[in-house]
Amino acid sequence: MKKRKLLKTIILGAGKLAWHLGPALQKAGFQIIQVYSRTLSSACAFGLHLDVPWTTDANQLKEDAELIIFCITDRAIEDLLPLINLKNVFMVHTAGSRPSNVFENWTSDHGVLYPVMTFSKTRQIDFRTVPVCIEANTPENENRLKGIAEKISDHVYAVNYENRMILHMSAIFACNFTNHMYRGAYDILKHYEFDFGLLKPLIMETARKVMEMAPSEAQTGPAARLDKSILKKHQLMLQDQPEWQKIYTFVSESIYQHFRSE
Repeated sequence: MKKRKLLKTIILGAGKLAWHLGPALQKAGFQIIQVYSRTLSSACAFGLHLDVPWTTDANQLKEDAELIIFCITDRAIEDLLPLINLKNVFMVHTAGSRPSNVFENWTSDHGVLYPVMTFSKTRQIDFRTVPVCIEANTPENENRLKGIAEKISDHVYAVNYENRMILHMSAIFACNFTNHMYRGAYDILKHYEFDFGLLKPLIMETARKVMEMAPSEAQTGPAARLDKSILKKHQLMLQDQPEWQKIYTFVSESIYQHFRSE
């Protein structure tokens, strides 16, 4: 039996999230009728990726759309809305730290679908495993958005704006800051002509440990041991890399103070 097509959907944006969300929606039966991006190359590439029509002109969005998903930056949402001629279509954005009321002057039906995940175009992710936080302007639209989210994810949570901000901020600590630390390790090893691959088993084990115990229990290293002599030696070694010396000193002090107070 042929699967019934769900909402006629337009995706605005052609970045990393859109690259994964689009196929997940198509797999679930949503009819992606058009994609939009400001640049010709990204709009064309994303359109080809989903095998759907594409445009770089927000005035040319298809009028029969039932759902518009904004996979663009917070500032870009505000800049793009005045260019869109469609009214009273269900509008949803995917930002972690933006309220849904950005749409209130444009449509009576709006919400947020925020996937708590990091995305890269070159890496495959099973979207059904991705936690998705939803919020909408009315209970009816929340139920509607819940139905949409549950078509693509097994982990859907109704979360208000304040709690979504907390989640987004904690995700920055867990993902963005952690990745920046990997960059620090990479740069330091490159400076001393070592291969970053030497740390990959350590990185994997650190990630596995935090799946099984509290981060405080998993913490190791000289700061956790309150070994200031080693900390000072490392700080001296980083004199010619002041960016990483500053970060090393600040983070070590935070760890040191935590374990000193226990």
